[in-house]
Amino acid sequence: MNQPRIFIISMGPGSPDLLTERACRALEEIDMAVGAPRLTQGLTVPCYEPEPLISGTIEYIRNHPNKHIGVLVSGDAGFYSLSRAIVAAFGRKSVAVIPGVSVVQAAFAAIAEPWQDARFFSVHGRKAALDIPAIMASECFLLLCDGSHNPRSILERYPRLLEHFDLWSISNLSLDNELIVPVTRETVIPEDPLSCVVGVKKEKENHIDE
Repeated sequence: MNQPRIFIISMGPGSPDLLTERACRALEEIDMAVGAPRLTQGLTVPCYEPEPLISGTIEYIRNHPNKHIGVLVSGDAGFYSLSRAIVAAFGRKSVAVIPGVSVVQAAFAAIAEPWQDARFFSVHGRKAALDIPAIMASECFLLLCDGSHNPRSILERYPRLLEHFDLWSISNLSLDNELIVPVTRETVIPEDPLSCVVGVKKEKENHIDE
């Protein structure tokens, strides 16, 4: 049985404390690493930052057919990551996916809220319009942001979210400069690209009139 040569390694939301033991072992077994500098820093193997992200990663792997390559992804590899494209390009038998702590788990834990009823959305690197009707139908949600679609720009564009949800802007989750901001109309909302917005439907909307 052929052993996988591509390891998609979940690096968690950022803090080394949230990196799993299995991920640490995988990082010691690879010959090369592909990923953003914030993910590859400190590694002793050759590291490459792909550009563009998906096609650059696939090309790099194809150009090194005899190497065990680690594709480093933030959060969990199964949540809005490169794993789908990598598996599609190289097949399941060539890939080992190392799970990890997702931004979902870490974000809801940071505000002490359960997330079993949450819906998930992303504008990270996407041009499609935000599905506001789907968000409004949610009991709670998490929205991944980026530099062009940061929490401030999103909430300024869709102010009615604040009418229906208790909102938090969460930046640099789990890192030393983590910033968790409960959103009000007076809040100065951060614009950090490493951010997400969490919403929990306001209590009055969860009650049925007697």
